[in-house]
Amino acid sequence: MKFAITRLGCRLNASETESLSSTLQKAGHELTDRDNAELHIINSCGVTTASERKTRQLLYQSMRQALSNADIKIILAGCGAGKERREGNIYYISNDYKYLIPDIVSDWSLFDRIEKCAPSRFAFKPAERSSKTRINIKIQDGCDNFCSYCIIPLLRGAPESKPLPAIIDELNYLADSGCKEFLLTGVCIGSYSSDNYKLTHLLEKLLELPGNFRLHLSSISPLAVDEGLADILQSSKMVKHLSLSLQSGSVSILEKMNRHYTPKDYMKKVESVRKKIPKLNLTTDVIVGFPDETEADFKATCDIVRDAGFSHVHIFRYSPRPGTKAFEMNDNVAEQIKSKRSKILLNQCIGQKKEYYRLFENTDSIFLNEKTKNGVSRGFNEYYIPVETAAPLQQNEFFRVRTKFSDQNNVLIGDII
Repeated sequence: MKFAITRLGCRLNASETESLSSTLQKAGHELTDRDNAELHIINSCGVTTASERKTRQLLYQSMRQALSNADIKIILAGCGAGKERREGNIYYISNDYKYLIPDIVSDWSLFDRIEKCAPSRFAFKPAERSSKTRINIKIQDGCDNFCSYCIIPLLRGAPESKPLPAIIDELNYLADSGCKEFLLTGVCIGSYSSDNYKLTHLLEKLLELPGNFRLHLSSISPLAVDEGLADILQSSKMVKHLSLSLQSGSVSILEKMNRHYTPKDYMKKVESVRKKIPKLNLTTDVIVGFPDETEADFKATCDIVRDAGFSHVHIFRYSPRPGTKAFEMNDNVAEQIKSKRSKILLNQCIGQKKEYYRLFENTDSIFLNEKTKNGVSRGFNEYYIPVETAAPLQQNEFFRVRTKFSDQNNVLIGDII
């Protein structure tokens, strides 16, 4: 069967999508584009009203195509699907049963018995066909932090963690298949807990495994950063990059967001890790225009973004999400002010990225070549900084390079050494 698969949202959705696509292809189904597909799979997102709107748009596009081809089937899965149900040729599948999609495609009658199957967030097969370089491994799902702006605890449920042996088996399998970098992902990976193993214990076990690979952490809460994690990040098998969620630099706004830390707490975490890894690549997420955010609050955010030395900031303009605590607050920051603050912070971050990349002028790095095109090889070094080298190098291999910063392209130019 020819299928097209589209995903919206987070890296967790990306991990699940890669697994579903790989498993379907191994079963003999053909991956194609939406115009030629007999099956449209939409792995949806419901985090914001915008993502819900995009989900509906994709669904309507598929439905329009199905009007001219009655054989087209549509699967809407994930956070925007709701409970299992069928409406004509549209199959709605929740996160609990998403892993069954390849089996359902092979036997559509299984959908009628789906609730007799065991729900699982971790029964996905390894995504061996998604990439041979960087690949996502899902280690955790769910969240119970209940940040006031976030609907995820209601969509993904309470925290769950994948058992350590299953993660080891998956990583070993993918490493034997030739994969070189593994991004450990989840909703809240800092809360990983399985059979008394916490995140640091998991990382220690994975780093003990043989093979020439490296581990990379997806977004993590500052509450999960401690001395143990800072020690582990020093390993040659760890990518020296943390996406350390901030959201705001204002004490009062963080309190309204229910974030459970202060700006001072956050900077203590940054300083403790940077003591051990001075060039650590820090990136983050920030919301501008949260209810009651003043100019002083916004300045506090700009200040901490500068002081932390982020190389990149994902900037989100606040939009009320029905079902969250913040939805009950007065969305009293005008859209034009949100837009203005977003642009100010973005311009600041452009300068900070260049400043950070210049730290690698005339320094040695290990970069993983992900692709070569027109004689230029491109990948990322161990600090998750893009590197280019003017040589047709073997794909999916590590190379030592001496780098210079290209201000024009915002990339490190490497010479093989």
